[in-house]
Amino acid sequence: MAKITKRGATRKPVRKERQPVAWQQIIRHVVVLVAVVTVISASVYLQQDDTLPIVHVTVEGEFVHVDKAVLVAAVSPYARGSFVSVDVAAIRSAGEALPWVKQMQVRRVWPDSLHLIVEEQVAVARWGDKALVNIKGEIFSSPNATVPEGLAILQGPQNSQAVVTKRYQQMTTELEKNDLTIKRLSMDKRRAWSITLSNGIKVVLGRADSEQRFKRFVRVYQSGLHQFESQIAEMDMRYTNGLSVIWKQGQKPDFNGTV
Repeated sequence: MAKITKRGATRKPVRKERQPVAWQQIIRHVVVLVAVVTVISASVYLQQDDTLPIVHVTVEGEFVHVDKAVLVAAVSPYARGSFVSVDVAAIRSAGEALPWVKQMQVRRVWPDSLHLIVEEQVAVARWGDKALVNIKGEIFSSPNATVPEGLAILQGPQNSQAVVTKRYQQMTTELEKNDLTIKRLSMDKRRAWSITLSNGIKVVLGRADSEQRFKRFVRVYQSGLHQFESQIAEMDMRYTNGLSVIWKQGQKPDFNGTV
């Protein structure tokens, strides 16, 4: 009896193809990692105090009242550390805390220096008896020994220094045309204004229409009243269409009231 052999399909094993290694991507990641490690290491190194220490401090600015030596001494305690880690904000704060220093820039100069650029305050007038104001009406303090002589005294309610300073500058521009200067300018809590001039005359403007009253004073003064300035104690401008004059005691001139 013949042997029957069963025949069927045979599956051949499928060989998986190897994926090519992405060398470019690996190299790129390695390069980035090395760069990051290098930057971090360099940053840590540079921030160490003994790496690129600050050696020189230079100062730039036009000074009248600021003493460079005092300024350098004030910022020196904060000018320590490395070129990178030095606290620039602390240096600037220490400098700007000094009298007459309005603002200060701090620049690093490679590899071991700091350059300070200082702007000095310019006093426009006194504010009360103890402070000064600049052109913007900002208050700053100064030792009495360094306060310029001949500054006008401005007075006003709290936080009114910008308004009073601006008004002072406007009035000064007009008065200089008549060789007059302000000795004292005051605004009270009711916003009523009064001026004391360098020639001793007090001008009362009051609250309402004070600008128009000031212009009227200038016009009247120009038109002839200036010839009596040595005899006038006070001029009250709080009238709708006129003014009143208070003469110094015993010095009333032969004056008919028309100017």
